[in-house]
Amino acid sequence: MATNSTRDQSSLFVSFGDDQITISLKQLKPDHKESSFFASILIEMGDFEIDVRRSQKKTSRRSTSVTHRLNNHNRQTKAEEKCKIPPLPWDYSILHGPTMWCRMFPQLLDKKFQSPIRIYTDLCEYEPLLARHSFIFETDVNCCQTLENTGHSFQVSGQGYSYITRGPVLDEYQFLQFHMHWGENDSEGSEHVIDGGHLPAELHIVTWNRTQYRTPEEAMASEQFDGLLVFAVLIKIVSNDNSDCIKLFDLFSKITHRGEKINLDYGIISLRDLMPEHVQKYYTYDGSLTTPMCNECVRWVVFRDTIGLSKHQLNQLRQLKQTCKTEKTKNEFITRNFRPVMPLNGRTIYRSFA
Repeated sequence: MATNSTRDQSSLFVSFGDDQITISLKQLKPDHKESSFFASILIEMGDFEIDVRRSQKKTSRRSTSVTHRLNNHNRQTKAEEKCKIPPLPWDYSILHGPTMWCRMFPQLLDKKFQSPIRIYTDLCEYEPLLARHSFIFETDVNCCQTLENTGHSFQVSGQGYSYITRGPVLDEYQFLQFHMHWGENDSEGSEHVIDGGHLPAELHIVTWNRTQYRTPEEAMASEQFDGLLVFAVLIKIVSNDNSDCIKLFDLFSKITHRGEKINLDYGIISLRDLMPEHVQKYYTYDGSLTTPMCNECVRWVVFRDTIGLSKHQLNQLRQLKQTCKTEKTKNEFITRNFRPVMPLNGRTIYRSFA
């Protein structure tokens, strides 16, 4: 293929074998009103394609729009330096919430043993062995070490000494983290529903199987119902503040925005104080995480009895934000972060009490 330009640079001559084409260029008149404009033209010649594109001579001057974009980029860069947190891949909104998770993550379509579920006491199978195989739940006072706003909830994590076993399991488990789910009003919020009653919040204490797995990540990815042992505590409204939670909840003002994290002083919160008095009375079943990727790796222990929070403390939860400091959005508060109940699909729910 050969190309040549005429001397006056107003036409372009292209040839290939016996095929040839001449492209003439002319400048439009200042008053030309033609509305059609082509940025490029594709010409086919045999087995070849010629792509003709319009371009302008390089200039050192920046147009107003380019300067504007650069200034915006600089401002965005400064904002990103303040908040180097990627966008939430999922949430509890209409567009990215639980009803859309299967579209966002198609692998969820194949999962059948999901959580949370409805629990009806009369339909659960009583297992006397559970009552005789009482829980051992030992944790260091300094087990809870950090408090973080994840954008989905608050989360308290720690790596202090903990030893959890017996009950419905034989292996040894170690504390990983705890968090809560709640609703935008006091008539919803708990994930599990017991005997038809919806409560305003639910606490999850997550422990991982250190007997069978080397790391919490490996336990979560196992898709075996022994990877995690999660204790669910349903929360009711009481007239006075829960004194065991006051110190922790008062620290929420320091983690208002997503990504904010602080270290906890010694003895701020005790895991045992977050559990009901009768920890040996519970329901248990095989299920999943209630957040993507909803791995089916959980042995659930849902306590029969509840703990209480005041309306004031529930409102403290609703003041946490799902956005980082630099994000501007109308729906910035975490006011509804629970997954609806899922089908039981033939699973048996056991109870430890008659």
